[in-house]
Amino acid sequence: MIDRRDGDDDREVWDILLVEDNLIDAQLIRTLLRRVTASYYRITHVRTLNDAVLSAEEVTPDLILADLNLPDSRGTETVASLQTSYPDIPLVIVSAWEDEAVSLKSVKAGAQDYLVKGHIDGVNLHRVIRYAVERKRTELELVRLAHYDQLTSLPNRSLLRERVEHALARAGRAGTGIATLVLDMDRFKEINDMLGHEIGDKLLIEVADRIRASVREQDTVARLGGDEFAVILEGVSEAREVLPVVERIFESLSDLTTIDQQEINSSTSVGIAMYPQNGTDLSELLRAADLAMYQAKSSGRGRYQFFEDAMQEEAQSRRALEWALRRAAERSEFRLVYQPQLCLRSGAVIGVEALLRWMSPTRGLLTPYHFITGLEEFGLINAVGEWVLHAACEQLCRWHEMDFEPMRIRVNVSAQQFEDPMLIDKIRSALNETDLPPEFLEIEITESCLMADPALAESLLREIRRVGVRVAIDDFGTGYSSLTYLHEFPLNALKIDKSFVQSVESSERGGPISNMIIGLGQTLGLEVIAEGVETERQLAYMRQQGCDIAQGYLYSRPEAPEELTPWLATNQRVSGTNVRSIPVPSRDDETGT
Repeated sequence: MIDRRDGDDDREVWDILLVEDNLIDAQLIRTLLRRVTASYYRITHVRTLNDAVLSAEEVTPDLILADLNLPDSRGTETVASLQTSYPDIPLVIVSAWEDEAVSLKSVKAGAQDYLVKGHIDGVNLHRVIRYAVERKRTELELVRLAHYDQLTSLPNRSLLRERVEHALARAGRAGTGIATLVLDMDRFKEINDMLGHEIGDKLLIEVADRIRASVREQDTVARLGGDEFAVILEGVSEAREVLPVVERIFESLSDLTTIDQQEINSSTSVGIAMYPQNGTDLSELLRAADLAMYQAKSSGRGRYQFFEDAMQEEAQSRRALEWALRRAAERSEFRLVYQPQLCLRSGAVIGVEALLRWMSPTRGLLTPYHFITGLEEFGLINAVGEWVLHAACEQLCRWHEMDFEPMRIRVNVSAQQFEDPMLIDKIRSALNETDLPPEFLEIEITESCLMADPALAESLLREIRRVGVRVAIDDFGTGYSSLTYLHEFPLNALKIDKSFVQSVESSERGGPISNMIIGLGQTLGLEVIAEGVETERQLAYMRQQGCDIAQGYLYSRPEAPEELTPWLATNQRVSGTNVRSIPVPSRDDETGT
C-alpha cells in the first residue's frame, strides 16, 4: 500500500490482484471499490489461475481477490495454488458458493476471508480488505518470531532444523557432504556479569553479523541459544574445504575488541562435524560438533576441533545424568517452588505458578534448564509431571485451608505430557485426591505443542475444559499459532513471553509485540499474563496497555511453600471484599525470573 499524491489527492492506494473469469462480476467489484472515497484501488485483472501465477513475477499486490471456480481451477485447489505463488499476500475469496463448509475449508487452506457474491457492498468489501491485510501482517510477524532469533535476526533452532532436512536431502541426491560448525563464545558470561546484558547483547549481534558475512549466501548461520551459534556448509566433504571458512570467521572476529568503547576480551571456540561420517541427522551432527567444540575449549579456547570417535565421554555423561535423574525420582529429590501472579487492576494475588526444581545431592538446586530435556529423553517426564500435578493441587488446598483469598494454581505441561493418553485421567486423579475444585487449576501449554497437531490439540483441550480445568498458552509470541486455530482452541489465557515484557524499555519491537498480544487476547476474550516483570516501568507499561495479570521478581522470586506462605500472609488476607489492593514490595535489587 502506498500514498497516491496527484495534486490534492493523498488517498491510500491499494494494489489488488483480481482473479475472476466473469467479466460482469469483475466490473461489479471495480464499481464497488470505486465508491470507497477514503481509498483508491488499483486493480490488476486476470481471468485464469495460470495468469495469476504468471503475474507473481511482475505484480506484488497488497491483496488478492479471487473466485474459487476458474476455467483452470476449482474449489480449494485455487486457494492452495495462490498461496504457493503468493505466500506472503493476503487472499480473500469472492465466490457464488454460499456454503459454510466450503468457506471454512477455504479459510483453513489459507484464505483470510470468504465473501459470497450478491451479499457484499463497497463499505464491507473495503473493511474486509483492510482487516485481511492486518491479519496477514500479524501472521507473518508470528511466523518470523517462530523461525528467527529476536536479538540477532538469525534463524533459530526450528528454522535450522527445516533447512538441514532440505540440505541433507540435496546431499543424499548429489552424493556430497555437509559440514556442521558449532561456535561458542569464550568468557561470555564474564562479559555479561562485568559489563551488563546490554553490552552482551550488542556483542552477540556483532558476532552474528560477522559470522554471517564470513560464509557463502547458500550457507546457513543460526543462533542455537545464549552465546552459541551453528553454521551449516553445504557441498563440502573434506576438512580442507572447511578450514578456509573457519579461518575467515576467526579473522573476522579477531579485531572485535570493543563494544560501545568497552574493552572486550573474548574469543570463539569452534567444533566441526561432517556428514555423513559423524552423523546422519541434525541432532547427531550438532551433538558431535558440540563435543568437538568443548574439546576445543578445554584445549585453550579460541581454537577449532574436528569431531573424533574418541570423543565419547559425552555419552558417559549422558548415562550418568540418566542414572541421577532416575535416582532423583526414586528419592524424591524434586521440589516445587511457587511464584505469585497479581491482578493489575485490583492488586490482588489471584494465582501462583508451580515451577519444578531438582535438589541434586552433588550440584545443589537446579532449574529445569539443567534437567528437563533429560527427563524427556529418558522417558521420565510423564511420571514427574503427574507428581507435579498432585503436589501443586495439594499445596493450593493447604493455602485455601488458611485464611487467604482463593487462588488459582498454574501448572506447566510439556509436549510429551500433552501427548500422554492418560493425561486427562491424571488431571482428574489429582483433583479428586486433593478435593481441589477444577476451576482453581490452570494448565499451561506452549504454542509449538499445540501446533504440532492442531486437530488433536483442539480435541484434548476440549476434554480438559470439560473437566472444568482452565487452559493457557505459555510463552506466547515465541511460536507460531495460526489465528484461525487460535480462535478455535478453547483457551482461557495467553502468557506473554518474558523476553517481550523485559524489552519494552529498550527494544523497538518489544512494545509493539506485547501490544499486539494484549490486543489479540482482548479480542478473543482471553486473560493476558505478563511474565518476567522486573521493573516498575515494565509493570506500568503492561497496566497501561490493558494487560490483566503480572508475575516476576518485582513481586517475588519463585519460593518454596514455607517461604512464600509468610509473603502471602502479609499481602493477601481474607477481607470483606473478593479482591483488594495489595502493596507491591520493592525488589529493585533483583533481576531475572
